[in-house]
Amino acid sequence: MNKFMLMALGAGSMIALAAPAAAQNVTGTVNITGSVAGKCLVVPGSGSTFGTTVALGELADATGKLRTNIATDFNAAAGLTARVVCTTAAPTISVDADPITAATATGGGGYDNSIDFTASVAVTTTAGAAGPFTNDSAAAAGADTLIGGRLANNGSDNIAISASNFRTDTASDLLAADPTYTGKITVVIKPGA
Repeated sequence: MNKFMLMALGAGSMIALAAPAAAQNVTGTVNITGSVAGKCLVVPGSGSTFGTTVALGELADATGKLRTNIATDFNAAAGLTARVVCTTAAPTISVDADPITAATATGGGGYDNSIDFTASVAVTTTAGAAGPFTNDSAAAAGADTLIGGRLANNGSDNIAISASNFRTDTASDLLAADPTYTGKITVVIKPGA
């Protein structure tokens, strides 16, 4: 009987050895967080400014009045386009045109020392063309306006500036002589909400 018991014990031990151990799972989790701030930038280079200088030369024609081809000369200038991208879906734009004004000469009595014009900015979004967004130099600066979608990010310039309707206060005004007339167009693009 001892033999029988020993055999039974031996068989039971073999069964216990043959049974698999209960599986134990271990789970590790790595949480990742981050953020992207709303920002707009000029590419390439990730800058915050773009622009150029358009030298129009002599502003008066042979009679002393404003040249009629200034818009053509302005719009043919290089550097009136840029590539701007924003990380937000609803960027805004504002346009402010400042008149081209003489540094020291005064106007009045049939003479003008200032040239007004209308600035226009065309924008390309992911959905196509937007704008133009305009401001006349005789008016207050334009308010922030929704562009209407994400700025195009296809590798091409998506901002194009032009100007038109150059004029003196009265068409018969002569331009006052001054070696330095300056004006500007300011375009501000913000990330928006």
